[in-house]
Amino acid sequence: MTFIDTLSPRDEALAATACAGFLPAEIYDIHVHPYRADHFPKGEWAFLDGKTVLGCAEHRAALQRYMPAKQIHGLYFGMPRKTADRPAMNAWVAGEVRTNGTPLSRALMVASPADNPAEVAAALRSGQFCGLKVYHCYANRPDTMHASIEEFVPEWMWEILHEVRGVLLLHIVRDGAMEDAGNQASLKRLCRAYPHAKLILAHIARSFSYRNARNGLHVLADLDNVVVDTSAICEAGAFRAALKTLGPRRILWGSDFAVSEIYGRCVTTGNLFFWLHPELIRPDYRSPSSSDMTLIGIESLQSLREACEDTAPTRGDIDDIFLRNALLMLAPHLPATTTPAAAPSG
Repeated sequence: MTFIDTLSPRDEALAATACAGFLPAEIYDIHVHPYRADHFPKGEWAFLDGKTVLGCAEHRAALQRYMPAKQIHGLYFGMPRKTADRPAMNAWVAGEVRTNGTPLSRALMVASPADNPAEVAAALRSGQFCGLKVYHCYANRPDTMHASIEEFVPEWMWEILHEVRGVLLLHIVRDGAMEDAGNQASLKRLCRAYPHAKLILAHIARSFSYRNARNGLHVLADLDNVVVDTSAICEAGAFRAALKTLGPRRILWGSDFAVSEIYGRCVTTGNLFFWLHPELIRPDYRSPSSSDMTLIGIESLQSLREACEDTAPTRGDIDDIFLRNALLMLAPHLPATTTPAAAPSG
């Protein structure tokens, strides 16, 4: 897999189908990973080999190759990895957003359970970050893909976020995702105990398998401080389930840049899911065309559009997904002058 710098004619045609008449002129990307190579050991992110820096400007330029948006804001946070120089990564992301982000762009701090709670609290109270990005790799267990939420988002993080009305961007794990009873119990307990913490569940609550969304999203219905983002989801069924169960006011568009710029898609298979990339497909199983896949970002937009066509949200609903829901979520950390764009529609 590799970061794609130049779109093919097929990419451009598919993007036109996905985006034409669908996107508002101003969008908020709620899930962006900027990147600097010197924060990681050489070769840690193979798909970014040869890239030195992918910051706010590179993020906007990449998306505007296929998204006809005049203005793109972002919620930015580093790429979680145990081998990362996290202090340097967090400091760079905060500075990059201040220097090269739009006035409405914001940063999250990548946090670990091993961090000093007082230092994390100080970083959030200062306004340097508007919340935390957490990840299972920091759980203190060998098989982190089976970690409970509390193992990588301990209670002290929730307490701080509740105090500062901060955002938590959480990629849940375990095979069942939102169907997992442990995840369900943890989310219900923590979100009710800390109602001022604003929770974004990445990837439609990790519904890379649309069946997880169909069978599990109902658990979130009465948790008012929980939303989901669309990042890297390629199954229209997951989007349809989110629109039906949570409604358009609780869905935020996200790209998962720089993963969005790889060829491929994720598909449901059995009770799980599988990532398809051109490099994984045998030559005799491929079409004669060398460009038989498109970018994950384009694939996800196409699937979201198809789900919207199936469920018929209004123009205002779609604008909420791409902009206003993010502004409402981030309102405590944004200038009051953003109110017109942030006002609920309908």
